[in-house]
Amino acid sequence: MQAANYITELKGDKKGWRYGSDVVIYTERFVDGRLLSAAYQENGIPIYEYSERLDKPAFDLVMDGESMYFGWEFAGYETSSDGSVASGRLTLRHSLKPVLLTIVTQCCGYGFFRRWLEIANASKDTTLGLTSVTPLCGCLWAMSDNLKDNLRDNSVIPYSVGHFADFDWGNEGNFQWQDIPLNTEVSYASTRGRSGHSSPFFVLRNNIYGGYFVCHLGWSANWRTSFFTEFHNDGRASLHFAAMPHSVSPARLIAPGETIKTPEVHFGLNHESFDAAVQNLHSYLRSHVLRSAGPGGQPLIWNHWSYMQHEMSEDGLLREIDVAAEIGAEIFIVDAGWYADKDTPWWETTGSWVTGSRLPHDLFPVFDYARKKGMGCGLWVEIESAGAKSKLAQEHPDWFITRYGHTVGRVLDLAKPQVKQFVESEIMRIIERYELELFRLDYNLDALEGGFNLKDGRYENTLWRHVEAIHEIFDKVRLRFPKIQLENCSSGGGRTDLGIVSRFTTTWVSDWMRLPRTVRILNGMSIALPPEFIDRLAGVVMEASYRGSLDTLMHTIVLAHPTLSGITPALSEANPALLACVKKYVAIYKNFIRTFHREARVYHHTPVIPGADGAGWCALEYVSKDRRKAVAAIFRLVNAEEAVYLLRFRGLDANLKYRMTTEPGGSSAVVDGFVLANDGLSIRLDNALTSKLILLDATG
Repeated sequence: MQAANYITELKGDKKGWRYGSDVVIYTERFVDGRLLSAAYQENGIPIYEYSERLDKPAFDLVMDGESMYFGWEFAGYETSSDGSVASGRLTLRHSLKPVLLTIVTQCCGYGFFRRWLEIANASKDTTLGLTSVTPLCGCLWAMSDNLKDNLRDNSVIPYSVGHFADFDWGNEGNFQWQDIPLNTEVSYASTRGRSGHSSPFFVLRNNIYGGYFVCHLGWSANWRTSFFTEFHNDGRASLHFAAMPHSVSPARLIAPGETIKTPEVHFGLNHESFDAAVQNLHSYLRSHVLRSAGPGGQPLIWNHWSYMQHEMSEDGLLREIDVAAEIGAEIFIVDAGWYADKDTPWWETTGSWVTGSRLPHDLFPVFDYARKKGMGCGLWVEIESAGAKSKLAQEHPDWFITRYGHTVGRVLDLAKPQVKQFVESEIMRIIERYELELFRLDYNLDALEGGFNLKDGRYENTLWRHVEAIHEIFDKVRLRFPKIQLENCSSGGGRTDLGIVSRFTTTWVSDWMRLPRTVRILNGMSIALPPEFIDRLAGVVMEASYRGSLDTLMHTIVLAHPTLSGITPALSEANPALLACVKKYVAIYKNFIRTFHREARVYHHTPVIPGADGAGWCALEYVSKDRRKAVAAIFRLVNAEEAVYLLRFRGLDANLKYRMTTEPGGSSAVVDGFVLANDGLSIRLDNALTSKLILLDATG
């Protein structure tokens, strides 16, 4: 049972608040006009007041170039609870500038918290410029012991940060640990104008005394995270961190009487293990952040791209539907190009969201046929763009972002109200026109540092308002169409932050589908996000089928949210053995994995996978909440030194017996949970890019 969440107000000279989530405690103090990050404690026991740190701010704010982390006056504190979340709202008034600041902290269980700031311009006639804001910063794991002399391990770096090391397209999910050098700042940042092919997600680790701090910044544009080990010669050490949106100043102009909200920060601690930290993160996200489109598991998707790509035809799409129906797909998506004329690249006419000459009868015959075959229908739209040959670009050349006096092609400026209104109305119109079961949003654009709009004599950067606009639009979409599936994509994994992911039911985490890297992408991204929200694809698309065995390709996607595309040009040409294999794994996904996917506890036996594409082995284990069902996949990637991997299950009930089935092969046996956990299974794979899938179901 989830433990109660609570907020304790601390009285006395040093006003403060103690936030509790399970056994994790976060304490803040308001002293001398500053809100301070006083203490983090991961075992439920509050520390003495004299042991708290009172020198590090809990946030940072710069308005019109003036630092505002100090100079505040207390204006009130309110608490509330809905039974599962305890919320505190601290209101501060600045002593010099007309700013009213509300700091919202929620205790959400599983050792996790949610934090954001609300910045109000209290002036009646003056516009304020937001230079920068850090919604959360602080200090962790102060060590007062003499690490040099007493512990004799001064060679060990006290703290490390786990993050996605690559920032380029197709390299998502490469989770790596990096030591944080002594008295040297380490920082990571996105500069592409979106949250990027990395992600504003990190895990901090205490290398001396143990413990993990997990953090997500929910921001869909440029961001920055920073880490600093404060170390003294007598061995005292502490770790400082910060997470923030990042843009050219002013990031946002705030009109008199206007209030803006910063990105949300999701953070929590765990001392038990890395697996437990990840599982608590997943439980928190599933309960309080991420959204589903109703009961049941994620639907199996077929994407039309296949062997046609954007040069589609009605007959070609009908052939694709036949293949999709044969293997048991549940939603059929028409991807890019449906709106364009023949022999026109798909990107040249985005923005004109009406069917072109490729589909003279519109999409209705295609969708009618798919629905007769028992599938829902989905459609791809890159709504934030307009190609150079689109009608929109010709009629509204002023609707694009401008930077240094030049228009930036294809990138619509959603900071402009008329553009935002157009984008919102087009999304609603398209969904209603085709009665869509799924809407697929793509965003293949690099706005970089964004554009600039002249307001009140100042150039305001466009990125902040763009993020506000796209988040608000999809909040409205979910309210208007609560049952629709919403698929998030951005050149694959260009926007995997919680700001955008929380508004969608599934996320395309990468366009890279080739083995072995596709396995590492799944392995790494399932640290940051629950696996049922992660799209993976098998088929000819993105050369996914060019390497490895068919079983291994299918093992990869059934552990995620599976999509298929291009397993055969037509049903009449299909290899019977291919169809049988695909159908087998579709049935395994639907009838076994999907039954507990949305509650699965994930165990990363190989959280760090080395190499340019993924070398050695990968082992993933999913276990149901009641520990009666489990699935594990063991992948031999490239350059593995041994042909055998010993898998000791971590999540099973040692008192139960399990019916164990392995694929490929379908062999079955009854095995003790105790044996599987302690002796383990020796998995022999003699060739690279092969794998074993192990299904466990408790007997009796």
